[in-house]
Amino acid sequence: MFSLTLVTPAKKILEKAALKKVLVPAYRGEIEILPGHAPLITTLSAGVLAYQLEGSSEEAKVSISWGYCEVTPLGEVSVLAETAEAKNEIDLARAEKARETALKQMGTTTYEAFEKTKRKLERAEARIKTVRG
Repeated sequence: MFSLTLVTPAKKILEKAALKKVLVPAYRGEIEILPGHAPLITTLSAGVLAYQLEGSSEEAKVSISWGYCEVTPLGEVSVLAETAEAKNEIDLARAEKARETALKQMGTTTYEAFEKTKRKLERAEARIKTVRG
């Protein structure tokens, strides 16, 4: 069986849901995971995690901020994310305002503050992409 478990410290979003495919925002780029994928462990960046459940033609999207993904030899995909928000949980206006604020701060900060602001920008853009598609 090819399945997905998606959890955060605050909530369990999916538990061993049967999948057709899942796309994760890995640290070095997106990874599409299909049945029979080789085992792996990777860190995740802020971005959109997209998955298609078995028997569905729709693709669901979740904005995540950071985390880990493991694919086991048995075809179980586990995602442990710091935060995860479905489309209906995201306030688009708030995400757009957060993006604007981060963009304004990018040019006026120290290196350490720049990295923090960059992560804020990435989270805001992931939320916007989750809502707008």
